[in-house]
Amino acid sequence: MRITTQGDYGLICMLRIAQQKDRQPVSIQKISEEEQLSIDYIEQLLLKLRRAGIVKSFRGRVGGYLLARPASRISIKDIIQAVEGSVFDDICARLKHRGRMCVPKPKGSCLAKPVWQGLEVKIKDYLNNITLKSLMDSPKMGLRLAGNKKK
Repeated sequence: MRITTQGDYGLICMLRIAQQKDRQPVSIQKISEEEQLSIDYIEQLLLKLRRAGIVKSFRGRVGGYLLARPASRISIKDIIQAVEGSVFDDICARLKHRGRMCVPKPKGSCLAKPVWQGLEVKIKDYLNNITLKSLMDSPKMGLRLAGNKKK
């Protein structure tokens, strides 16, 4: 399991867009000011989210971003996969990506693989069952979005 700042900040951007009450597009500038994040970085994240069909963009003076579907139908897993790619890479996949292979096993079996596959299922299920709406409805979330900016 590997979630980088892209996953974290992608989720933060999505929450900022989801909190917009008047259904007006949220500008990158506004997200940047509220979260103290680089405009270039936010642009990269929102491009990935738009390509994944999670947000839609509007051009012009009052342009910005809106959710492409209801917050109740956007899971944290959707967001993380859009900005990070695979939510979970097991050790075999990481080694293969680096040009190395796992130690050869008889008949290609890895005794530990079922542990990592089971964990992957649990993590994906957990992330899939948390939606933007459920986060927005959380009492703790209300404190964060009330204006407590990142320092």
